[in-house]
Amino acid sequence: MTVVTSITEIEENLQLFEDYLCEGTDEEQLFCSELIRKGSCFIAYEIENELRFSPSRYIGYSKNTIHSHIQREKDGKETNPAITKVLGKLTQSDNLEKKYLKYCSDLGVSPFNKKRKFWSLSLEGTDFTNNKISDEGFPEGKIVERKHTARERNAALVKSAKDAYKKSNKRLSCEACNFDFEKVYGERGSDYIEAHHIVPVSEMESSQKTKITDIAMVCSNCHRILHRSRPWLTVGQLKALITKKT
Repeated sequence: MTVVTSITEIEENLQLFEDYLCEGTDEEQLFCSELIRKGSCFIAYEIENELRFSPSRYIGYSKNTIHSHIQREKDGKETNPAITKVLGKLTQSDNLEKKYLKYCSDLGVSPFNKKRKFWSLSLEGTDFTNNKISDEGFPEGKIVERKHTARERNAALVKSAKDAYKKSNKRLSCEACNFDFEKVYGERGSDYIEAHHIVPVSEMESSQKTKITDIAMVCSNCHRILHRSRPWLTVGQLKALITKKT
């Protein structure tokens, strides 16, 4: 494996690492979480006032993939000098350390108890393509939002949750406001509902898998309201709020 020699190569790896972390398979997400948890040296990169962290031992190899990384996993002796040539000095920073720990907490990752070192990289004025679809305004940032949204779009899990709900309730309707898409929109709304992951990513272990009982069936409006602020309302609390207002 060759090491990175330019900002462009680093950006490509940052984007792919984010994709694995947020929307990869369970194994890919766990792999990335473990690198974040165990890492000693990180690129702290800022995009749209959001600070994110990626491990040097992955980012430092040109056109890296998880498959190629596993085949020849290194400990940073090759990647750290390569990244330093592109980004400058690797330093300790109490400020970045605190922000790294917050980033880990938001992702549900428990880092090793050690001090880390960082390179700083500003990518202000741009963002990676997959993050541009994130618009819920998560206080934790777009990476956490993407991870959460990906869980809610897990097709197999959502189908199983829908089937279980229909078995108990006969029809699909919002658990908070009782809105029924089929009743309002006819055949076009048949079998449609949104899945709300009731456990925030930050409260889950990185290796924890979503269960059917973690999914609530909600309409689009209620889903947006549930995501709107922290701490989240429970579906029961939102239902009580709706009932109180009517």
